[in-house]
Parts: sequence; structure tokens; C-alpha cells
Amino acid sequence: MSDSKDSPGRTNPRAEALFERGNDAALSENYAYAIEMYRDACRLVPNNILYRQALRGITRRRFNNDPAKVGMLASAKIQPVRLKIRAEKGKSNWEKVLDACEDAFQINPWDAGTSRDAAEASGKLEWWKLACWYIESVFTQSEADPDFLKFSAEIFEGASRFQDAIKCLDRVRKLNPADEQSRRKINALEASATIAKSGLAQAVAQREAPPSSPSAPAGGVGSALDELKRPSESPEQRLLREIQEEPKRPGAYLELADLLIQQKKHEDAEKVLAAGRKAIPDDEVIRSKHVETQLVRLKRALEHWTRKAKLEPDSIETAEKCRAIQEKLDAYELHERKGRVQAEPANAEFRLAYGICLARLGNHDQAIAEYQQARSLGNATTRVEAQHQSGLSFEAKGLLKLAERSYQEALKLAEPDDLNLIKTLHYRLGRVAEAQGDLLTAEEHYNEIAANDYAFLDVAERLRALNQKG
Repeated sequence: MSDSKDSPGRTNPRAEALFERGNDAALSENYAYAIEMYRDACRLVPNNILYRQALRGITRRRFNNDPAKVGMLASAKIQPVRLKIRAEKGKSNWEKVLDACEDAFQINPWDAGTSRDAAEASGKLEWWKLACWYIESVFTQSEADPDFLKFSAEIFEGASRFQDAIKCLDRVRKLNPADEQSRRKINALEASATIAKSGLAQAVAQREAPPSSPSAPAGGVGSALDELKRPSESPEQRLLREIQEEPKRPGAYLELADLLIQQKKHEDAEKVLAAGRKAIPDDEVIRSKHVETQLVRLKRALEHWTRKAKLEPDSIETAEKCRAIQEKLDAYELHERKGRVQAEPANAEFRLAYGICLARLGNHDQAIAEYQQARSLGNATTRVEAQHQSGLSFEAKGLLKLAERSYQEALKLAEPDDLNLIKTLHYRLGRVAEAQGDLLTAEEHYNEIAANDYAFLDVAERLRALNQKG
């Protein structure tokens, strides 16, 4: 889409004079002369919407603004004009197509087929505002026609009016709920809308725009050499183009997101992956990557505001910002973890991750239920971690006997070379034994740790305290 090609163009003095004459004639109800003046103005500046609107308005006034007054013979009268339109389209004479369409509009200024031809010609010329106006001018008469709605969606998409395109296809789906092609196209349009809304494409274009060289005259040797040295397309631009051309191909979204993450542009990467999820909602790789990126982005924001809160301990605004980001992070992760479990209830790793998230938010009862499912469904690694996490939740609830049992089971399942987990489990068993008043058992567990890692957590201090009690 080119904005410069789509500019109104009311800068032609001759066209302006003709337009003013048309206005004067319209005021005196000299419709024939007004139409003649407006048409001549349109021929001089064919992409001027104001001229086109005035011409259409005065033509409709000839029929008292009532489509019923067009007459039953209008369709037959338009056929010779439509042959002319078809011939000019075959030659790609798009401005002549527009002029021929005005002949047809003199017969029926509400004709949807003619408006469609005019919109197509305007789109070919990249006059997107004009193309959209042609669609909108007859939309009321054609909103129940699926073919017209699909064509309208194409025009609105060309104009980057993605939400209007989506509305057209939503109407198509209401008329024909089985239209899967429209559903898929809506997903692709939503992806394009997300990218457009993020401003990512514009940002890439601005970053990649080559600096102008004032020393080289336009069109000179220096300019030509600059063109030869200038890369035709950056990786970001190439991937954005591929997404726009093939919105159903997941690789371009993932590759662009990785590229942006490497540049530490996590927010832009998240927007690209969000667009990918809308375009390809069933792609689990994009979904997983989007969740991961969103979590990283939120965690980075939380780290930033947490550091700021330490520097500004009395700032209520900073503390509130930290709290809001933490709540958003928790809610997002909980929603995504739950969604994964619902989509794949037999996936033990998803259930384990969901349980850990629930436990972190204090919902230990539901977390324990997820751990038990993960333990029954998972492999050896998942089972041992599910037992470990179950113990932590039981301990948090004060159910120390159940916590001890879970930690013991995890210790039996742990791999001998997983020393850090083994030390952690002995430490938790020591803490549970202490809480139950079994100091001898607690000392045995702490000694198991101290024999290999005396500096682990606060084991040394706890052993000293137990010796003093003994």
C-alpha cells in the first residue's frame, strides 16, 4: 500500500474550477450540467474521493435518492457498458475502467457489480481509500451476498483495514457457518492486524531505511553506487514479508521471533508470536514459544521494577507497579498452564508445571491433586519431582506426616547422581522431623548433607543448634 499514491490530489486548478462549477449547477438543480462538470474534474484527478462522492450524490439525486426509481430495464441498459469495462480490464487500463464505471453509474448509481469493478480498478492503482469508498457506497444493498463480502474483505485487507475485512468475513460465516476458508482467513487477518497494531512493520522499515547522503546528487553516480551497495532486504523485512504472503507458515513467525529475542526485543517478539497464534491457533510450537516469551517479558519487567523499588523504598507508585506486574504474571502463567492441561490431560509434565504454579499462588489442595496425576502418568523423572512438590505442599499445609511420606518416596526414586535433589530432600526431611520434635532423626538427615556439602543452605547452623539442645 502506498500512501502517496492514495492522496486526494485536489491540487489541479482546472479540476478545482470544474468542481466549483458543478457545485453551482447542483445548487440550481441543473443536474445534467453538474454531472458533466464533476465527471470532467474526475478525469483530471481520478483518485479524488471528494469529486467522486459529489458525482455519485448528484446522480442519485436524479433518482430522488431512491434505488426503486432506477427502473427494471437498468440491467439491460448497463450490459453494453459492462462489455466496455471488461475490455478495458483486459488491457489493464484501470483509469479507463473507472471512467467507464461512471457511465454505468449514470444508469444505476447503486449497482453493486459496477462498484466492485471500480473498487478493483482503484485497488490495482493502489488508491485504497477510493477502493474502500466504492465498496462502502453500496454495502447496504450487498451485505447479504457472500461473494461481494469476500471481495470487500480483500479490498479492506489491501487498505490495511483488517478489522473491517474481518467483519465482512464474519458476515460470510453467519450466512454459511460451514465456510472454513473464511474462518482460516479471519485468523490470518487477525495476525496481520496484530502486527499492524504493534507498529512492528513500520519500526522495522524505519530501522532499515538507509541514511540519506547529502553529498551525492539525486540520480548521480553516487546515488547509483549507493543503490548497488544497499542490501535489498533485511532479514526482518524478509520475514515480515513472508508472514504477510503466507500467514499460515509457522516457520517465519518463529524465525522472526528468535531474531528479535537475540536483539533483546522481547516485546516485539511477543507481538509476532501473538500474531502467529491468531493465524495458526493449533500450532503447539508457536503457542509454547509465545508463552515462554511472554513470561520472560513479564519477568524482565518485574525485575526492573523490583530493582527500582529497592532504590525507592518509600515510593507507593513503584510498589504498586511491582504488585500489578506480579499479578499479571501469575494470572497469565496460571491461565496458560491450565489451558495446556485441559488440552492434553494425559501429559504429566503439563500437570506438574500447573501444580507448581498453583502451589506458588497458595492453592495447595489443587496443586497436590495435579502432582498425584503427574506421578501416575509420568516417567521416573516426573514421578520423583511430583513427590518432592507434593511434600512441599503438604508441609505448607501443616500435614507433616504426609509431607514426610512424600519426601521419603521421592528419595527412593531419586537418581543416585542427582546430588542436589538428594540434599534438598534430606534437608526437607530434617525440617519436618524438627517440626515434629524428632531431633535425632533431623540430625541424621542434616548429617547426610553435611558429609558431602557442609555449606548447603543453613545445615551447619541447624546442626549446631541441635547439638546445643542435646
